Amino acid sequence: MRLLTIIAVALGAFCSSWLMAFVYGGWKHGVLGYIAWALMPYAILATILLCSRLFSIDRSVWLLSAWASIVIALGGPFLYYDAMFVHVDAQGMLVVLMIPVIQTALSMIVAVVSLLWQWRISRPATKSFQKTVGKIRCMKLVKFILATSMISATIFYIMISMLQYKDKGTIDTAKEVDFYITQYCKVNNRLPTSACLHERFPDLSINIGWFYFTDDQTWLKVQYPVRWRNGDAIGTPNISEFTATVYSYSINYFCGKAK
Repeated sequence: MRLLTIIAVALGAFCSSWLMAFVYGGWKHGVLGYIAWALMPYAILATILLCSRLFSIDRSVWLLSAWASIVIALGGPFLYYDAMFVHVDAQGMLVVLMIPVIQTALSMIVAVVSLLWQWRISRPATKSFQKTVGKIRCMKLVKFILATSMISATIFYIMISMLQYKDKGTIDTAKEVDFYITQYCKVNNRLPTSACLHERFPDLSINIGWFYFTDDQTWLKVQYPVRWRNGDAIGTPNISEFTATVYSYSINYFCGKAK
């Protein structure tokens, strides 16, 4: 059972890393960011397995953590594959990005449940020595869980900061587009057409998430993509119904008299 668990965690880590690299530009560009993000839950699972090896825990607790680790480890690649090739969606990139968060949360739940269960089993011990050893082990596990939680939260914050930093260029471009549209309205008393915008900003296409909705006269809506909510962004955030994260911002413009 121990060998099966180790193989499952290792296989899940490899497949998740490969799929994440496939989505976000290869091993060379993604190893310090997205691949590390994908491996975060597997680091926690590996730590749980290591602690179960170092500390004498009840067999029932070990079986719980082992089976849960197998499900979490192999469930990740399955969810990646489903989001990338089966249920393909415009927000699939965000779904892929949120999978490690879900795995990490489940891994932490497994760690807490295992700790509480082991504490419950060890509590009726009658010998003072056994009680002392049990308390020491529980305290070590508590410290480990707290440290892991703090590290996970720090990594999560750093990753969000990286995503927001990568969105800076897109937000600056959105401000440039906003300035162009508002100035165009002041000069011409009408809004630019979508063809005019595509001509002025040829690199901002649907393929990279830029959309222009317009009646070519008095109303225009611009939508641009982001990786995460950002306080510097302009417009109204659009929230994914699958991941509850912001995937784009949209701006509505009105100019001149209505038709």
